[in-house]
Amino acid sequence: MAKNVKKLNVSCHCGSIKLTVDVAEPLSEIIRCNCSICSKSKGFGMISIAQENVKIIEGIESITEYVFNTTEAPHFFCIICGTHTHHKSRNEPSKICINVACINNFNIADYKGSIENFDGINHPRDL
Repeated sequence: MAKNVKKLNVSCHCGSIKLTVDVAEPLSEIIRCNCSICSKSKGFGMISIAQENVKIIEGIESITEYVFNTTEAPHFFCIICGTHTHHKSRNEPSKICINVACINNFNIADYKGSIENFDGINHPRDL
């Protein structure tokens, strides 16, 4: 089945940071990670998108970066409201992971795709 491309609007809680993300429809997989940063700061999960399909359209001055552990996967937060909007994927460095809670008009109750549980506590790049 051919997938259509849809542009999603993504924003932090206060609206200072705005991104657009081009995704194949239907959205087929959400990743739920159990690492310390994901379980404490992102809530439900994320989608992994090729970097070229993610555009910051507003609020670059409101983005702060947090790096930890191996420093390979910077995480990005709003300096005003503290929302974790996205991060660089450590597992797939050419991808950006978008916090699904930041996708405008996305209701997890309506989601019919799969949820992949990723064991970030035992990250494969740590082995």
